[in-house]
Amino acid sequence: MNKKNNIEFGIEARHLKEDYNNWYAETTNALGDTIPSLTLMENISANKLGTFISYIVNPISRLTITLGGRADYFSYNKNISVSPRLSFSYQLTHLTSINGSIGLFSQNLPLLLISQHDSNKNLKDPMAAHYILGIDHLLTESTKLTVEIYQKNYKNFPIDPLQPALFIIDGNYFENYGALADIGEARSRGIEIMIQKKLAKDFYGLASASYFRSRYKGGDGIWRNRNYDNRVTFSIEGGYKPNRKWEFSLRWIYAGGVPYTPFDIEKSKLNHRAVYDENRINDVRYPDYHSMNLRFDRRFHFSGSNLVFYLSAWNVYNLKNVANYFWNDKEQKQDAVYQWRILPIFGLEFEF
Repeated sequence: MNKKNNIEFGIEARHLKEDYNNWYAETTNALGDTIPSLTLMENISANKLGTFISYIVNPISRLTITLGGRADYFSYNKNISVSPRLSFSYQLTHLTSINGSIGLFSQNLPLLLISQHDSNKNLKDPMAAHYILGIDHLLTESTKLTVEIYQKNYKNFPIDPLQPALFIIDGNYFENYGALADIGEARSRGIEIMIQKKLAKDFYGLASASYFRSRYKGGDGIWRNRNYDNRVTFSIEGGYKPNRKWEFSLRWIYAGGVPYTPFDIEKSKLNHRAVYDENRINDVRYPDYHSMNLRFDRRFHFSGSNLVFYLSAWNVYNLKNVANYFWNDKEQKQDAVYQWRILPIFGLEFEF
């Protein structure tokens, strides 16, 4: 519009076609409870429509404010959601700025989940309220420090009344759940720190660390850890490019162990399959995860093209990171599945 006022807007549309011919036998769920059979035969044709608009204004030279919103419509269940947002950025000095945002965000439930029962069309879309505040500071011309704190409150998550302690969205929603209730809640809060160095001379890199909590409340009113509640994560990656021909890089990642539900040993033995302890849902944790990858590249430059030979190694110190636990019915005990140990990789890339 002019130097101080801008408007951005857009629309999007999507057409869905699904042909379900599914039969779910009567079974028992992860906690050993009986789940009735289900036949799902339906041809679905639906549309998703969305529009957004943002008004960006600079009321004073150092302040930028963005006021906007988004509206979405899903024809299958006639749900309409409106999501307002507000953000700002204030330049304290030529090196430091403060940033913040607040807004609502919504998302449609998976079609397979809401089509399993007629009443599921009445479920509300899950919605999250985000509150974020951060600061950016240039340590050097090529290095930036970012610190950010956030709080996210979620509501309207689907809960199965037959197993109210389980959080469907974090699990497997391809199972038979039948009629659901939109009474699940969740929240996440944490702090993130990142230092990023652009390739100004020979080195580049990125280091980040975060501490957070992520929990949910099921139909029984109890707050529990979500599946991805690592609590602590740290990563560092970077590289060295002495010239146009050579590049050396590494990446190291550390993450706290995610929660899991331990097996009910006696019920697992009796049923000859994994049955989880419903009194300890996401109450214990996997071992912490960490791994380092190394790589070097050799580039051969031609007129209008490049040939790149690379050699890398994943998990260079050969750590046995646990991928998951499973019930070993033959030996009637819990066993572990491990991720890749050390894995060498090499290859050629031709760029033109």
